[in-house]
Amino acid sequence: MLMTKYKSKCILWLAVVLLTISACKPSVPKGVISPGDMEDILCDYHVAISMASNSETNDSREFNETMYLQTVFKKHGVTEAEFDSSLVYYYSQVEQFAKIYGNVVKRLNDDAISIGASVGEIGQFNTFSLSGDTANIWNDATALLMMPYPGYNRVSFEMEADSTFRKGDAFQFNMLSHYMYKSGMKDALLYMAITYGNDSISTHSAHCTTTGVVTLRIPAADDQRVKKIRTFIYLSPSNENDVGNLLFLDQLQLIRFHKKATEEKSPDGAKRDSASIERTESNDPASDENVFRARPLRKP
Repeated sequence: MLMTKYKSKCILWLAVVLLTISACKPSVPKGVISPGDMEDILCDYHVAISMASNSETNDSREFNETMYLQTVFKKHGVTEAEFDSSLVYYYSQVEQFAKIYGNVVKRLNDDAISIGASVGEIGQFNTFSLSGDTANIWNDATALLMMPYPGYNRVSFEMEADSTFRKGDAFQFNMLSHYMYKSGMKDALLYMAITYGNDSISTHSAHCTTTGVVTLRIPAADDQRVKKIRTFIYLSPSNENDVGNLLFLDQLQLIRFHKKATEEKSPDGAKRDSASIERTESNDPASDENVFRARPLRKP
C-alpha cells in the first residue's frame, strides 16, 4: 500500500515537471518551422547564397542561387512556400527572430574561423576594453535586426563624450552586415555626426549594398575634443511585393584611437615630442577613405 502511494507521488511529480518543461519551451503555430530548425536552414541558406555569389555572371548567379536554395530546402524537408510563410511569422516576432539570427551568425563565423579564415578587421578589436589608447567605446546594442518597412528600417544612437575623450581622437565604426533579400534593392545608409567642443559638426556617411564587413573611419580633429557622437542607420524601404527581406547587423563597435605622443629628434639633435594616431593599418586600397564594405539585441 505504501509502495503504491509512493509510486503515485512519483508519477504525479514527474507529470508536474514535464508540464513545467513543456510550458517553458517556445511554441510556434502549426505549420511554422521551429526555431531550432529555422536556425539550421538559415545557416545553409547563407552558405548557398555565398556560393552563388561567386558566379561569373548575373545570369549564372541567379540560376545557381535557385538551384542551391532548392537543395537546402530538400535537405531540411521543407518547401520554399513553408520557408517563406515561416519567415512571415518570425518577422512579427522580432526579438525571437533576432536571437535566432544571432545564433546563425555566430555559427557561420565559427565555421569560417575553424577552416582558417581570418577574424578580420572587426575581430581584432573584440578584446579591447573601454580604456586605453585604443578602445571600443560602443555602449549600446551590439546586434540589430532591421526590415525595409516603416517602424523597422531606422535606428539611431547618441553618445555623450566623457573625460576619457581627448583632443586629436580618431574613430572607426565597425559592424558586420548580413542581407537576406529575396528581391528588391539592398541599400543601407550609415550616417555619423561628430559634434566638437566649439559646436562645429563633422558628418560622415556611406552606403552598404552587400553582405560583409562595414568600416567607417572618422579622421582626427587635432585642435578639438569631441562632445557628442550621433549614429544613424537607415534601410531603404522595399516595395509592397518584396516580402521576406531583412538586414541583420552584428558586432557593432566604435573604436577610439587616442593621439599617441612619440619622441623625435630635431635637425639639431635635440629631442622633441610629436604626436601620431595609434591605429591599425589596412590592406584595403581605400584605407584612407570612408569605407562601407561588403552578424542587448534591440528592436529598431
